[in-house]
Amino acid sequence: MQAAQGGVAKFLNFFGTTGYHAILIVPIVTLVCPRKGTKWATYPRGMGLGTVVYLHGMGGARANWADPLRVDATCVAPDYADLLDGSRRVYASSRSRAPHDVDADELEAQRRGYLARQRGLADVVHGIGEAMPPGSSWPAMLPRPGRLADRLPLPQVLRTPVFGVDQVGRYLDDEARRAAVLDRVRTTLVRARPPIVLVAHSLGSVVALDLLDDLPCEISLLITLGSPLGHQAVADATAPSAFPYGRVGGWVNVVHLLDPVPFGRGLADRYPAAYDVYLPVLAGLGPRTALQVAAPSGWADALSALPWVTQGVARAATAHLETTYLSTRTMDAVIDFGLAQGAVAA
Repeated sequence: MQAAQGGVAKFLNFFGTTGYHAILIVPIVTLVCPRKGTKWATYPRGMGLGTVVYLHGMGGARANWADPLRVDATCVAPDYADLLDGSRRVYASSRSRAPHDVDADELEAQRRGYLARQRGLADVVHGIGEAMPPGSSWPAMLPRPGRLADRLPLPQVLRTPVFGVDQVGRYLDDEARRAAVLDRVRTTLVRARPPIVLVAHSLGSVVALDLLDDLPCEISLLITLGSPLGHQAVADATAPSAFPYGRVGGWVNVVHLLDPVPFGRGLADRYPAAYDVYLPVLAGLGPRTALQVAAPSGWADALSALPWVTQGVARAATAHLETTYLSTRTMDAVIDFGLAQGAVAA
């Protein structure tokens, strides 16, 4: 059995090495799969603790985005894709930046408490044993994609009207659209029952970073998935005045090794408040793969009948989908941690 599993791991690592650039078509797959959502989509999960608020990436919130989660909480997703549609104009007041007037001693106390919670979060992640161990180097068999990203004309790419990628550029360039998106998300946060765990995928992580300047409520935990914030062109357009240690309980940034959006880059070097977690190729491999959750109705049964090796390849080929991240045990654990910490603080 161990020999077989080792062979599978080598096969998938080989796939990741030879096929990495091919999975740059992931945004296409993401947009082809049907997305349904409303400006206030609610997915109740009993009378559990708090609320999981999901900020989507390009194209909108998928109706079944919360299906992979195994947490006892209410899950909501504000849909702001209509505000990023280039065919319509959006009018909104400029976004506000609330001043962080905190006494130096109080700020230091908040920072120390934050770091203590981050250490507890790290213990939870490592206890699951799914993520790569701390201090691990980039796998020798995989190319270092960050070097490729540095050669791309990213500012131009983000403003190219292909597969909806220009939604990112539209958010970054149009202050009215940006303010309207943030207002809609703030409305969701105000209505959410605390404690609140904010899960932000792809473009949603850029929205989340902007929110830090004017949070309407306390966030127990911020989780960013497949974030482009590690790229200079995106980071330069999103510069929070200061991290609100007293308003955010923790921040974990999750990167799948084959996700072509972060290109293997974490965020901790650029944003010290973030704690980076790297998921290997096989992370979350189980009975519900990303394709099963994202596929149109009727395909899930056919996909579940495939050998688990084939499902693993499907996971690697759909590394940027939110369902790839949300179907991992690591995500369940950190969301539970955030909800529990918020409940204790309350």
